Amino acid sequence: MNKKVPLWFVLLLLWFSCIITIMFGWAVWHITSSREGFGHKTSSIIISIASFPRLVKESFLSLGNPGTLVRSDIFPRISGLKVEKKYVDNNYILLSTYDNQKKQSVVKLIRLYDQKVIHQWIPDYDEIIKLFEKKNDFLDDANKHDLRIFHPLISPDGSIIFNNGQSPLIKINKDSKIVWTLNGTFGHSLEYDADGNIWAQSVIEHSNFFQDILKDFKDDAVAKISPNGKLLFQKSVAEILFQNNYKGLLLGGLYEPDLLHVNDVQPALTSARYWMKGDLLISIRHKSTVLLYRPSTNKVIWLKIGPWLNQHDVDFIDSTRIGVFGNDIIRNNSSGLEENAWLDNFLNGCNQEYIYDFKTNEVATPYAELFKKAKIATFTEGRSDILSNGDIFVEETNNNRLLRGNKKDIIWQYVDRINDHAVAALSWSRFITKEEFKKLTFLKNN
Repeated sequence: MNKKVPLWFVLLLLWFSCIITIMFGWAVWHITSSREGFGHKTSSIIISIASFPRLVKESFLSLGNPGTLVRSDIFPRISGLKVEKKYVDNNYILLSTYDNQKKQSVVKLIRLYDQKVIHQWIPDYDEIIKLFEKKNDFLDDANKHDLRIFHPLISPDGSIIFNNGQSPLIKINKDSKIVWTLNGTFGHSLEYDADGNIWAQSVIEHSNFFQDILKDFKDDAVAKISPNGKLLFQKSVAEILFQNNYKGLLLGGLYEPDLLHVNDVQPALTSARYWMKGDLLISIRHKSTVLLYRPSTNKVIWLKIGPWLNQHDVDFIDSTRIGVFGNDIIRNNSSGLEENAWLDNFLNGCNQEYIYDFKTNEVATPYAELFKKAKIATFTEGRSDILSNGDIFVEETNNNRLLRGNKKDIIWQYVDRINDHAVAALSWSRFITKEEFKKLTFLKNN
């Protein structure tokens, strides 16, 4: 028998629903607009519930796309290159991106002024995963649709070297055929030194460093690899700090397994007043620390904590200055994971580029106006390069946008669009100058 629901009961339900909605909205506002919240667990549950509609949206956007590298779009007005001013850029980008047709990460060398793909690399991940079956935990359990190509390093012969984020190192030739692989755990940035060797962040597996005290310690290291894929040098950064009397920096704070999180290693290509050729500029994210290390003597030449926070990129600019891409976020939990972080965790609402001058011992932020105007805000990752004319190139990795700007304005932006609602994830692309492009001899042979 069907009974009609009384009108008063329906109105009562609506009233309760409105009250609950208002109270829940107030709770979300209270958490995101203050640092107090309701305790970490309660706050995390409330934020997770509030995020559910966004997760549902992203799930629908990803239907038909097997990988996790198809991302929701926050720049709907940008598809490919969008030039903000009348500007012709005669340079190139080495774009590490996701190809929705091939359902995997690829690398594209793109000419900026007409967006022509000059060359493309498509790693055979079926073969790569098979090579490391039962030899490497990361690739043994990997899904090729989810593997990112981190910071591809290009050679004049057209070969590229890359990792997939805490994975083995892989070198493929211009035809995407495997040249060599180096088993181990390598991640983040890759750079050539003056002798053609490769420097990378790595992890020392089964480390003995403080093993009785530091449980599950991730022993980040710097590693030098020969052009033919041989490990030449590996040194624990924790040991470097300990042996150079930085015990307080290393062990003085709250313990977490990812104690340092080394994310960039930059070799000095020439000697200058404040460093020697072969010295290493090292970024330690979880200590907001940048240091100069001399491998030949095992000495820390210089070290500075902040003003950058949780930075992701360090670069030599000239003979006295270095650049630091500060994510400038306040990490809100000991695990270091940012997926539950809130927007007000940015120190000033955006990232920041810092310029430190060894000669004056001063730090400047000449691109502050640009970063604020462009709303450059990536919680993790992120890359920057100061160009020869003073412009800056940025990869806003979490938001999957590249841009070039001067100290005040955006010059161009780039988004690798998949469809009207989704974009491809970026993975540490490079700005290639026209002078660097001329050195790519493999293109002259084609």
